[in-house]
Order: sequence, then C-alpha cells, then structure tokens
Amino acid sequence: MSSTLLRSSLPTWVLAACFSAAALSHAPASAAPPAAKAAAPAGSAAKAKQEEVVEINDRDPAMQAAFKKARASLDEFFKVADGDDPKIDVISVRVKVREGNITEYVWVHPFERDGKDFKGKANNIPSKLKKLAVGGPLRFKRDDIVDWTYFDVKARVMHGNFTTCAQLAKAPANEVAQLKKAYGLDCKR
Repeated sequence: MSSTLLRSSLPTWVLAACFSAAALSHAPASAAPPAAKAAAPAGSAAKAKQEEVVEINDRDPAMQAAFKKARASLDEFFKVADGDDPKIDVISVRVKVREGNITEYVWVHPFERDGKDFKGKANNIPSKLKKLAVGGPLRFKRDDIVDWTYFDVKARVMHGNFTTCAQLAKAPANEVAQLKKAYGLDCKR
C-alpha cells in the first residue's frame, strides 16, 4: 500500500483499528485536508505505521457483542462475498490468529474458501506475532472469524466492521464523525 493512501488526519490507531489496508484505498481524496495529504510521509515507515494491527480487548463486553453480531451475520456476508456484484469491493474478514499463547486479530484480504476452511493474506502488520507478516499466507476456520466487511462502491457505504464500531465507541466524537463520513461507516446496523 502506498503512502498516498494515507488520506485522513485521524490518528493512525483509528484508521488501523477500523480497516484493512485495502479498505483505506476507498477513502475519498477529500477525506483529508490538503495539508494532511502534503504532510503524509513516504516510504515503508508510513506503510508499517498505518497498517499495524490494533489490539482488541476480547474481554470487553462491547467487543464480545461485536464478535457475536459479526458471527451471527456471517451467512449473509458470505452470500455477498460469493457473488460477483461489480459494485462490491474490499471483501475482508478479521480473524483471531494464535501463535503459542499470543493472540492478535488480523484483517484478511483477499481470502477464499479452501474445503471447509479458508485461506487468504494478512492485510495488517501484526505487532506481536513473529511468524506472520503483512501479505503473508493465513489459513483459518470459520470459528476464527470475528468480523467482516465489504465496501459498496456505488453507495459509498462500508458494511460490517462491528469490531471497529465497538472500538470507536471510546474515541473522541469529532474523530468518529469524520471517520464515518469519510468511509461510509454506519455503526447503527
């Protein structure tokens, strides 16, 4: 992902918490003021900073509710994901990845079915996992999926992202409003 996709003046944690790197590519150019676009750093340091995994507290009741909501709607999501609607893009899932006793929640895009399971590519840079890198292959089961998202290009609406909405509930209101407007995120669904 190039540094030119850093299109928001929002804090990095907000962007990384909310979206896979692929989803950030759909932000309108107007989402950031010109000064923020001009100040965007170039090179891999910006890439790494923007795409790092943001930790999820899976003991937080709001996050547990987000996991439950996402899992309850997985069949609906898979109908969209398995379709070929040209206006649907950035079809991603957030999965629980374990490495020994370390756990992180990583966005996966693209991904596909592989028998009863799934395979895809990590779309964030893990902060604690040592064996997984951005773009690295990842195999996972349906039970590992804790969230999903897709972007309706025509309507400019981001669907899913339940964990994001749970995280944003604790963020400053002005930043949340800007993010929701820029990315078409609707946490009321």
